[in-house]
Amino acid sequence: MADPNVMIDGAQPHRPKKPPFGPEKVIKKTTGLYKSKRFHIQLLLLLSVAIVSLVFGIRYVHNCPIQPKIPIFLIVQGTVLLLILIIHVVAFVYILYITIFKYYAIGIIAIFTAFLCLFLFIWFILGNVWTFSAFNHVQFTNETITISYCHGTLYQASFWLIISQYLVGIYFCLSFIWIPQSAHSPTNGIIKVRKQIPKIKRMLKLNSDQPSSTVNTISMRF
Repeated sequence: MADPNVMIDGAQPHRPKKPPFGPEKVIKKTTGLYKSKRFHIQLLLLLSVAIVSLVFGIRYVHNCPIQPKIPIFLIVQGTVLLLILIIHVVAFVYILYITIFKYYAIGIIAIFTAFLCLFLFIWFILGNVWTFSAFNHVQFTNETITISYCHGTLYQASFWLIISQYLVGIYFCLSFIWIPQSAHSPTNGIIKVRKQIPKIKRMLKLNSDQPSSTVNTISMRF
């Protein structure tokens, strides 16, 4: 039986590949994420949106009879965003300074974050429906006409918060492609893909030429 470690005509010996998503790699990437400037910017944006949503939602909770769910939308959105922020601040401290059970902690954090983000996405869609459905009928001056009244500050806060969240989402999607990232960022490799294309092409060409040369060498020996 042939030894798999013996090289044939310069071919590299077969070596088992490391798993792409082992515990060490997950911990390393998560630590890099929490150290990145992108993560800190996201926390600040979450905090600002949460505070604005809670302040306007609580202050004007009974001042939008045309659509009473608009202040409720802001209150729930601000609460969930604040909860996500607290979870990741605690996770930031744990991942960077606690050495035990990091892999399991990352899994728990990921599950909670995914659940909250899914809820927040559905709630955001509902907020869009409640806010924009009243756009053509809302008025801000006469409180006695309850069928069409909403406090101007409350409605405009909801409207512009929704628009700003769309803009922030577009910004973060584009930033993965256009904005250079730090060496600690786990998505740093995305920026370097274009630079690696010529190298990948050369490697593919060499690999495609190798089997024919190996067959010719074996046939010459026999």
